[in-house]
Amino acid sequence: MSRALWHVNRSPLRYAVKSGVSAWHRGEKRERRRQAQLLNVSAAERNKAEELNRNGYAVVTELMDPAIQARFADAGIARLADVEALEAKQSSNWKKFWVRLLDAEMKDGKLGADNVFVQYALQPSVINIVATALGEIPWLDYVLLSYSRHTGEELASSQLWHRDHDDVRVIKLFSYLTDVEQDGDGPFTFLPRQSTDKFGFPLLGSHFPDDRVFDKVPRGDVKVMKAPRLASFMVDTAKCLHMGSRMAPGRGRLLYTATFFAFPRMYPGAKNRPFSLAPDTTALQKLILGL
Repeated sequence: MSRALWHVNRSPLRYAVKSGVSAWHRGEKRERRRQAQLLNVSAAERNKAEELNRNGYAVVTELMDPAIQARFADAGIARLADVEALEAKQSSNWKKFWVRLLDAEMKDGKLGADNVFVQYALQPSVINIVATALGEIPWLDYVLLSYSRHTGEELASSQLWHRDHDDVRVIKLFSYLTDVEQDGDGPFTFLPRQSTDKFGFPLLGSHFPDDRVFDKVPRGDVKVMKAPRLASFMVDTAKCLHMGSRMAPGRGRLLYTATFFAFPRMYPGAKNRPFSLAPDTTALQKLILGL
């Protein structure tokens, strides 16, 4: 079923499927739209949401909350100091160039809503931008802290050009926790929405080498997110071809990702949410976390 939906999501039928699954949840959809109207969205946040919808991406560094950003930065560096031990504890290693740094602190597969990496995704500026872009309170699907490094193997998986087909729209917040200022640092690299449209949806394959992409799209269209530590940006990875983690020997990149959808999630399953309540979790946060 999941594989079939993945193929549907690569075709115009994805909009019909999304409408169909949404119809089963009319009540919650209405509530999410109503709650979005109640948000206190600033002009700057609204402008970023418009950029995200228009171009498929927006740089949002200046809108991050400095207070939580400081705790977030310290937490990232603390986990980076223990990469080797955390690699041994991670629940998945299908991307050999990645180490997932949050797996070890999950309890029964869940992160607490008060975890700093969950709180970073829940900060008002992030929710205001994503909710304005989607027209409703979003569904936070997961948060991820990943360390990328050089393996010496051929490019594979997300190191190749691809879109995410989890849903009609997949809005991801990315934040660097190490400096990513050179090609060898593995910068997140993508094509804006308009350029991705030129490439379309090939019938065969899902991950593409550079030459396949640049047969249809000018290399000059590429956006390479070279930026210092704590730079933050949002990308609709369903609408923008992207790749990253192309590391040079001896380099490492620590990246935070928070993934948002419009409710309900298109793929079946996901009943076991990767989050758990904290004593001070608000009603709005519960809606975002699906709890």
